[in-house]
Amino acid sequence: MTARNVADILSDIETLLVLHGEDEFRSRAFGRAARALETTQIDLQQAAQQGGIIGIPGIGKGLAPEVMEILETGTSATLQGLKAQTPPGLMDILQVRGLGAKKVRALWHQLGVTTLGELEYACVENRVAGLAGFGQKSQEKILAGIQDVKKRRGKLRLDAATTLAEALLPQLRQIPSVERAEISGRLRRGYEEIEVLAFVLQSNAPEEVEQGLAAVAGVTDVARRGNVILAKFDGEIKLRIDVADAAHFVVALHQRSGASDYTTMLSIPLEHHGYELTEDELLRDGAPVPLETEDQLFRLAGVQFIPVELREGIDEIRRAVDGTIPRLIQMEDLQGVMHVHSTWSDGQNSIQQLADHAKLLGYRYLLLCDHSKAAFYANGLDEKRLAAQAKEIDEVNKRFNPAEFRVLKGIECDILADGSMDLSDDALASLDGVVASIHSNFNLPPEAQTERLCRALEHRYVTMLGHPTGRLILSRTGYNPDLRQVILTAARHGKSIELNANPHRLDLSWRMIRFAIRKGVKIAINPDAHSLEGFNVVRYGITIGRKGWLRKEDVLNAMSADEFLAASAAMRSKG
Repeated sequence: MTARNVADILSDIETLLVLHGEDEFRSRAFGRAARALETTQIDLQQAAQQGGIIGIPGIGKGLAPEVMEILETGTSATLQGLKAQTPPGLMDILQVRGLGAKKVRALWHQLGVTTLGELEYACVENRVAGLAGFGQKSQEKILAGIQDVKKRRGKLRLDAATTLAEALLPQLRQIPSVERAEISGRLRRGYEEIEVLAFVLQSNAPEEVEQGLAAVAGVTDVARRGNVILAKFDGEIKLRIDVADAAHFVVALHQRSGASDYTTMLSIPLEHHGYELTEDELLRDGAPVPLETEDQLFRLAGVQFIPVELREGIDEIRRAVDGTIPRLIQMEDLQGVMHVHSTWSDGQNSIQQLADHAKLLGYRYLLLCDHSKAAFYANGLDEKRLAAQAKEIDEVNKRFNPAEFRVLKGIECDILADGSMDLSDDALASLDGVVASIHSNFNLPPEAQTERLCRALEHRYVTMLGHPTGRLILSRTGYNPDLRQVILTAARHGKSIELNANPHRLDLSWRMIRFAIRKGVKIAINPDAHSLEGFNVVRYGITIGRKGWLRKEDVLNAMSADEFLAASAAMRSKG
């Protein structure tokens, strides 16, 4: 259990204590501890072993036993007890944007609302608007929020779907009669949101697979129709299992992994070469053609191999026929890691720890980008603290051979409401790179947000635009700027745009990455890491980058440190 894991549980306890009207001093204590642990660099497990939990910011004598229980068991009896007293539907209502625990308590106790459906009906009947602290506009926002929750229900972000699928895969492979099992569907293609976890299993006995699947922990509602098995995991996540024998496995995996337009389009060059591609098999003169790999299928079609991330039915078949699908970006192409936060703002680790970890992972440089002063909630840096941080970076760099690794000086600078930068030009000029991002005033009209982003990109010292739409997948749609105009502005001023690899964001999306690279805009694949574990999300950025047809030469941090510094200097020279 990391400090952030513990913080999440303490935050949930705070929410439920407020929901149940418990002592305000007690609920605040849990909240303060949660917020303190979110940014601590202390190793809680190590501190616990050394008997040093008490005294860590936010943890006093009262909370120490709670934290120890969470560290030892991974859960909390307090949290479980509160959940047992809470109507399950209230947990759904708490997901409605803008409804905190106090407001949900009011809806519960004053209107008797305990489910999303009851809340929606109360809004339709105009009963919510009449409650103190709500009003007509609040009621309209709640109705919109309910629809958002409904859309998200049963969906998983790419990271959660990947984690769950990779945990289920070995269990599927252990089912008797299963010879092979692979992930398929949208997850294999790297979609940001997943509604169904799909797998293809090789077996001659679908009925045995059905029985084996029913025995997997957490799997329920198992039903088979022929060679297709449907089920649910944890009561909500949909599973689809296609079962195929050895002669049909490769075709089944291919057909269940590509978009329908893609599979239809691939059948055309196959037909030109005398083959028929069906849902389950490849035929020639009516006889099945066994395949050992997907690569064989493309060779028989006379086309270039198409990476699975591209199989959407857009133009990849034509490109494969022409042999013009490029080598896509790979993890090993990245030389630098950018947009990383330290304890100077809201990160959990020191600059030295971040540098050591980045070097251990094989990176050649790290662009440190703590928050600027407008992000006061994240302990953002003003000009004076930024200068002090630069001195620490200089000291850290003395421990490295610059030809092997170095820390570069950067900032994630807030874009203010009018599009200006949060720090002075002199401060920004002292840095190696500047990520300009929006963290406030989300409710400006799209036209104003577009103008705001474009003005930021016109700033001489801005290197790249961070998470350009502000979306949070399955949580927030973002501020909806005209991305084409933003990208054209970036191209005109020679600036880059971030592909924020955090699976909550994955912003810029793969759909707009294609447009950006056609306009010559370089993309930076950044983790936006606030901890050492945060570096791990780069894998999702690579997936989305490949889906957007990114090549090594399109990626800013695939450059060497010297190349990046030269590119940054060139951007400034245009100001």
